[in-house]
Amino acid sequence: MFSYQACNLNINSQIEIPIFPKKETSKSPDIEILIKDHFDHSSLFETDKIIFTDNSIYYENESGTIFEISDDSKIIIYPNKDNAKKNIWESLIGIPFGYALSKKGFSVAHGSSVSIGNNAACIFGYSGLGKSTLALSLVNKGFNFVTEDLCIFQDKKIYQFNRWIKTTKQFIKELKIDVQGEIQLSQDTRQRDLFKIREENCSEKCTPKIAYFPVEGEKKSIKKITKSEAFEFIFTNFYRFDNQKESDLHKITNILESLDCYLYARDINAPIDENAEYLSNHIKSLL
Repeated sequence: MFSYQACNLNINSQIEIPIFPKKETSKSPDIEILIKDHFDHSSLFETDKIIFTDNSIYYENESGTIFEISDDSKIIIYPNKDNAKKNIWESLIGIPFGYALSKKGFSVAHGSSVSIGNNAACIFGYSGLGKSTLALSLVNKGFNFVTEDLCIFQDKKIYQFNRWIKTTKQFIKELKIDVQGEIQLSQDTRQRDLFKIREENCSEKCTPKIAYFPVEGEKKSIKKITKSEAFEFIFTNFYRFDNQKESDLHKITNILESLDCYLYARDINAPIDENAEYLSNHIKSLL
């Protein structure tokens, strides 16, 4: 059994998760990760990849491995027999962990975040909109890295999940970023790997102040939007429960209370650095 800590939670796992530093603790785990060989409910996934039941959430990844997230935040993994167990952690740290953290009372959304001092700017949106690329470019411009993929909120703070970010070797080389480590991924459809940001370039917990929602455009622009408009964007990227909609809406409202929200259109024909510079100047003018 491996022991870790993330978001101030103790984690015990039967599989190794290389992005988490190992922790020795005698405390009971807040999240427990177990492996089982047989799953009796494969018919659940005839139409959807995420299924909500009264007591658990089930998620099937692209390789056919099934993750069950129970109400007590146990994550039970049912590996596909053709899927190597050593690579399961790559899927575990996304959707399954997001829902396990939600079960522990955190509010979780799909996005990235950077900070200046104790104040953070979040970038929410679907995969492929360049959130990680923007976050890494901003780190290269003097911002601190907070989180990537999972934006995790509690008590008006945003927490760092880990110090790793998905990107390509080419982009790391272009930015000339001095990273502390690299892990090759076997399951990333965009052929990215994980790179570890140096501790001195990271923040573990900050106060979220600004939110950006990237959209593609022909020219760069940033437009402030209302809380109700921003609510729709966060709702589509929020880890919510089908059987607890009222509580989900309350969580999203709490996230928005302290945020100024903006639509950010990047110029798809301009270099990445030019788009990041434009966003950097806007964030610095507010923080």
